[in-house]
Amino acid sequence: MSINHSDYIKDIVFAFKKLPGIGERSARRLAFYLLSQNESVAFNLADAIKNAKQNIKLCKNCFNLASDDLCPICGNRSRNHKLLCIVENPEIIYVFEKSGTYNGYYHVLHGSINPLEGVMPSDLKLKELVERVENGAFEEIILALNPNSNGEATSIYIKKILSPFDLHITALARGVPIGSDLEYVDKDTLSEAINYRKSFD
Repeated sequence: MSINHSDYIKDIVFAFKKLPGIGERSARRLAFYLLSQNESVAFNLADAIKNAKQNIKLCKNCFNLASDDLCPICGNRSRNHKLLCIVENPEIIYVFEKSGTYNGYYHVLHGSINPLEGVMPSDLKLKELVERVENGAFEEIILALNPNSNGEATSIYIKKILSPFDLHITALARGVPIGSDLEYVDKDTLSEAINYRKSFD
């Protein structure tokens, strides 16, 4: 069966539209940009994505993205073993590390509690969090979740499940705009938020 060349373009646009923050117009612009470039541009992009998907897995300790069993952060014994920062996704770790203001370890939940979208506590890395706290030497847990209703609900749930442990639980200072996503916050604002964190009540 023959296919019109425009169908190939529609397939690319459809694929780009599945990415977060990419609408119809942006997806179409990206599609036409790739098609207007030398084929090596598109092929290099495809190879980079393929190689990453084939070689990157989750760190068995914190569930950050890693190419080995442990991510570079968990493999770094010089970091502060008393601090554990809980984040929703690996991208937020990148933002924290770029800010250069935090030297503890992380735990990635891979989402936040959101019953409307069917995301329940059992869908997140919360059981693994309790196990890490049980077996670790952490003294402070930093809740670095997005400042929205889902992040707040998740923070409250985490405080509840960690209540049996002798821990100081803190949250980012409210310099971070309410309703924003941490991955889009500039590093200076994030530095202030981590440096002036407060007890989570």
